This record gives sequence, C-alpha cells and structure tokens, in this order.
Amino acid sequence: MREILVLLKPDIVAHKFLAKVTLAEILAAGVEVRGAKKVRLTDDTARQLYAVHREKFFYQRLLRHVTSGDVIAMKVVGDVRAVIGGSKTWPRDYEAGLTTRQRFALSDVRNVAHASDAEEAPRELSLFEPFPAFTQGLAIFDDRAQIA
Repeated sequence: MREILVLLKPDIVAHKFLAKVTLAEILAAGVEVRGAKKVRLTDDTARQLYAVHREKFFYQRLLRHVTSGDVIAMKVVGDVRAVIGGSKTWPRDYEAGLTTRQRFALSDVRNVAHASDAEEAPRELSLFEPFPAFTQGLAIFDDRAQIA
C-alpha cells in the first residue's frame, strides 16, 4: 500500500478526547502511522492542499475551517478510509459500525479528517515534510503546534 496524508482537522483536534478516540481507532485498525506532527496551517498551505476544490461552493468555508486551529498531519499506510469513512456523512443511522465521520462530523467541511487519494498523496505529503517519527502516540495532542 502507498503512503497517504491524513489530517485530523481542527474540529476534532480541539476536542482532545474525541481526537484520542479517533487516533486510537485508526491505530486499532492496523493503520501504520509512519510520521506525525501537530501543525497550524497557513492560508498558503491550505490553498495548496485543497487546490482541487478551488471552484467548489464550499472552498472558502473549508479554508477558513482548516486554518482555524491546530491539525494533526500524519503519513500513514493502510486502509484509513475504512475507519474514518467517506466525506458524505449524511444521512446517518445511529447503529453499530458507524465510521468516525458518521459519529463526530459537524458539517460537510467540519468532518473530522482529510485523507489523500492515491493520486494526490505524494503532492499533499510534500506540503508537510519532514514528518517526525511517530513515537509520542496519543501524547501528540499535548504537543505544541508548528506552522506549516
């Protein structure tokens, strides 16, 4: 499997308990986190990351959201999408087996996480290199954010 970028967005990082639950579920699913750091996205980095959405109606809201607080940027290998789910979280039925987004998303852009598709992953990962080794585990939520 290829390395992809996963960002835990400000809506989930701001709620340390939910962020830890999300990361614990990703790890429990066998996803390998090869590097991770807490960062605060600049407008420029956010625009580069979401350039493919530039003409979409939600673009400005998305940029405002991802630059509004800290994110956790992770280089991962594994089926993280099985854990976090697709970007379309509505409607949702409250039953066992819901994805992280189905349980915790607040809106179409405040939807817990971003996960690269295979084609965009190399470009998106390069925006956050270098990734420190992921040795801190859940303590990453206690670290101070860098600027990316």
